[in-house]
Amino acid sequence: MEAAPLFSQSVSGSAWAKRATSAVTFPPPLRFLIPALLLLLGLLAAWMDYELDLANDLTRNFNDVTTQAEATGTRLTQLSKQHLQLGEIKALNDNLSDWKHEPWLRMAAVVDEKGHVLASSSSQWVGLSAEETPAATAWKRASQNVGKVMESATLDDGDFIVLAAFPLEIPAQTQHWLLLVYDRANAVLHAHQDARRRMEWSASVIAIMCLGLWAILHFGVAARLGRLARSVREFGEGRTISIEPVKGGDEVHELSQAFRKMTRRLADRDRERTVLERAVIDSAENERRRIGHELHDGIGQQLTAVLMSINGLHDELLAKAPAFAEHAQHASQSLREALAEVRGLSHGLAPVPLWEQGLEHALQALADATTRSSGVRCVFECPEHITEISESTACNLYRIAQEAVNNALKHAESGEIRIGLERRAGLLVLEIDDDGCGLPEVPAEGGGIGFRIMQHRTEVIGGRMEHGAPPAGGTRIAVHIPTTP
Repeated sequence: MEAAPLFSQSVSGSAWAKRATSAVTFPPPLRFLIPALLLLLGLLAAWMDYELDLANDLTRNFNDVTTQAEATGTRLTQLSKQHLQLGEIKALNDNLSDWKHEPWLRMAAVVDEKGHVLASSSSQWVGLSAEETPAATAWKRASQNVGKVMESATLDDGDFIVLAAFPLEIPAQTQHWLLLVYDRANAVLHAHQDARRRMEWSASVIAIMCLGLWAILHFGVAARLGRLARSVREFGEGRTISIEPVKGGDEVHELSQAFRKMTRRLADRDRERTVLERAVIDSAENERRRIGHELHDGIGQQLTAVLMSINGLHDELLAKAPAFAEHAQHASQSLREALAEVRGLSHGLAPVPLWEQGLEHALQALADATTRSSGVRCVFECPEHITEISESTACNLYRIAQEAVNNALKHAESGEIRIGLERRAGLLVLEIDDDGCGLPEVPAEGGGIGFRIMQHRTEVIGGRMEHGAPPAGGTRIAVHIPTTP
């Protein structure tokens, strides 16, 4: 009579832990993905802002330069006309030199109709052809037009310039031109530098904000949820009896408190179930023992008495009625077989060595009985004497070994079975090996009734059962029970 597992509909620890951890685990990539995406978007926005600021600064600078060129050209046109009408070329040179410090002005020159520089803001250009000066492009544009020229251009050396050409119409003289060249290179460079500084400042602020967001997600959310998930997983695997609290006053803390309450209820329920299951198994073992004793002391003794009577009758029939003695002999043989079967049932239900001499002698008797009854060699190995085992633990280990041996005989087609009992690294280890064809792979929550009963008995005594194949092949059932040496 085997005790069926109680609370078969309750949630197992491992299954509950899987569902719980999958519910609370914060996906690790998100703590990096969210700040990274925000950082990329922020940098893209900073770059777009840089481009817009630069374009606005360059447009503003160009407008300022053209406005200044217009105003300067108007004033210098009047001044140049006066000096040319009076023939005061030296005075014109002096006046143009006074304008050389005007912002962005690179060159101011007055040229005649042949393009010779008559006066300039710098004496180095006087007397040269306009095509040999920075005003060469302005002169080309002016010589092709009659009116005023105002445009932007780029010199061969890459400088950004604004060209201005103003016609000097002097009566009784040939056509002269006032040429102005404004260099915007420094202004463009400063605009780029200013826009870049603003972009770098914005990017730094965005990076710091994203780093802060990552720190909040990592330390404030993900790490705390990770600790909670780890505690839940350890609780489900039986490595801890409670979940550590997660500090804080937010939802993560509330979730931690809810899980703590849940685990306490589950732990209390598991303890109650274990106590009740142990009581049921102990009650079943006591009932086994009682039935075994009744078979041995009651029916067994009665059958023994009947066997003795039939043997006496057989002796009398041999002397008085030999023809009927053979019937008495057949009856005696049948009674011997029935008595042997009753004794086998009695010893199976209540093995005498287990209760009187301990687990080692009971397992040795099991191995000897298996060899005698099945013809399959069964050996028991125990390197040291095992003591300090409770009656409940010894009984469950014996029943596990008994079930494993029966499985090996029924399913594995074994030629040899080994039962081993030893202490190993603070554990009491029971192993049942066979050299047969092996058992089919047992699912985590399935398998035959015998396998489930062995698992259940192992859990009741606080152990762990493993199922696999030894190096030489076959099947191995190993039960590990925590104990003290």
